[in-house]
Amino acid sequence: MLSTRFILIALWAIALNTDALSISNQRQPTSMNLKVSGSRRDLFNKLAFGIGSAVVVATSGTTAAIAADKEPTIWKSGKTPIVPGQKPKDKNDTSGTRKDSSFLRSISNCKSQCETSTGSDGFARSKEECLSDCQDICCTTYEQCTFGIVPRA
Repeated sequence: MLSTRFILIALWAIALNTDALSISNQRQPTSMNLKVSGSRRDLFNKLAFGIGSAVVVATSGTTAAIAADKEPTIWKSGKTPIVPGQKPKDKNDTSGTRKDSSFLRSISNCKSQCETSTGSDGFARSKEECLSDCQDICCTTYEQCTFGIVPRA
């Protein structure tokens, strides 16, 4: 069904958008003149446009039907989105939060390496400088990247 519909729409789009073949209005007593106007490049461009528009028209009805079947996601400011059919997240799951054990471990390792190295001026770096830099290096989620690990003055 879809292939027949696709072919008909493609032919219709090509017929509307091409003037590659045209019959001249001059009447001659012996026969009609079949005059080809344009080039092959024009014909292929118009053919590609026709097929492309047919694909868009043929698939637009199916995507709209699929989108209408799903319930929409509910977005609330400051909260996780409510996706229909999705199980709620466990309260004890800390993955991706600022209390994530792998995040805290990587911050700790980075901080200890940073404090033992010297800065660009040759002096040791402070704990606050190291924590700010390590947070930018180690964070993987929005929550980890934006919480105040160092109190701002």
